[in-house]
Amino acid sequence: MKTRDRILQKSLQLFNEQGERSVSTNHIAAALGISPGNLYYHFRNKESIISELLLVYQHEILGLLSIPEGRIMEVSDKFVYFQVLSSQFWKYRFLHRDSNHLIESSDILKQRYPIFAKQVMQQGMLIYRGFVDAGLMRASNAEIEALIINIWIVMTNWSNFLLMTGHISQTDAIDERWLRQGLRQMVFLEGPYLTGEGRTAYEPLLQTFGGSTDEGGWFGNVN
Repeated sequence: MKTRDRILQKSLQLFNEQGERSVSTNHIAAALGISPGNLYYHFRNKESIISELLLVYQHEILGLLSIPEGRIMEVSDKFVYFQVLSSQFWKYRFLHRDSNHLIESSDILKQRYPIFAKQVMQQGMLIYRGFVDAGLMRASNAEIEALIINIWIVMTNWSNFLLMTGHISQTDAIDERWLRQGLRQMVFLEGPYLTGEGRTAYEPLLQTFGGSTDEGGWFGNVN
């Protein structure tokens, strides 16, 4: 594997495990057993590494969410697309752990992140329109747009919610069960619009991402 690719791979691992704020270029170089100068030959700074990882993420997720021309959507596609979100959300979880900080601290990300978000949401619109055309959902374009926006808000702010409600601390490495709970909330959002086979698949899709985190649910036992 080329040194540049090794730097990206190790950076992604460290950012996910330790949080981007806790990892410096010196940490990355030391973890790879290379000199900081060797790292800077490939990337000027940590910002350029993060920017490259965002581009890779953007390319991967848009490719995985693409719909072949003329394809009629099926109920099984709902499982596929949520599994795609699950795997990519986990693989690049540091990007969603502290996205506001990342964007505010990088002029490059300020430019690229909105483009990335728009492209993903446009692809989401096409997917949901395909579900409507296949009779798996009943929703207007305005409702689909609102659904996509709400799903994006949950996806990009889920870690902040966990922090604010005390489910994780600032120093915790977010684990996969919490991300799966976030995806479960996204499934709930589309529930009211499902019809026919789409509605039949609703409960199995929820079970794919597990039950509530505690016996009393998110808020404990409420009388």
